[in-house]
Amino acid sequence: MNYPFRWSEGRNSMALVVTVVDDTDRVGYAASMLRTGELYMTDAVDMVAKILAFLAKYSPPPSPHSITAYAMSHGRVPLPKTPAPGTTPMDKLNILDHGNSSGLEIGTDWVSTASFARFQPEFAKLASKFAPGAYVHLQHCEAGMNISLMEMFADTFAVPVVGGRGLTNPVYRANTGNYVRVYPTSGGSRPRSDTFFWGPGDQ
Repeated sequence: MNYPFRWSEGRNSMALVVTVVDDTDRVGYAASMLRTGELYMTDAVDMVAKILAFLAKYSPPPSPHSITAYAMSHGRVPLPKTPAPGTTPMDKLNILDHGNSSGLEIGTDWVSTASFARFQPEFAKLASKFAPGAYVHLQHCEAGMNISLMEMFADTFAVPVVGGRGLTNPVYRANTGNYVRVYPTSGGSRPRSDTFFWGPGDQ
């Protein structure tokens, strides 16, 4: 199951993983059946609105480490205070819909290098909502084949963007190709993208 958070190594809180799915066809529906806590989108504006609304209300549960530390220091087990709602940034954003080497769907919207400028102001609303070290995973078929589009997303979100170069199986959470990670421009230059293999368990 894909819960909207996961344990984070080396810190005393939960890392927040947000997944948005277009479940209007059988592929998206199958993906949503195997996940828990995902958000559903109808288009780009709706996606951003759903993410912002979720983040505004989200407060993470304490980690086992913080519970143990609190109990040892206070001599009792009551849960320590958790961050206030709306203050927890995303560590990872998964976006799951159809795509090909020319562009990708976000609900009923088709996002390509030609149309990106129309959606960029909306996507930019999420740029301040990522934690240090966060990234976006475009779980669309062949998203990793369109480096120019991935760079547009990376610059807008201000975090690295990952996409598979082959076909995505949303049930097994795997891509038939290698993955490409593209970085946002920093200091007037862009770090070189890298290619790697991800197994289903790594996602």
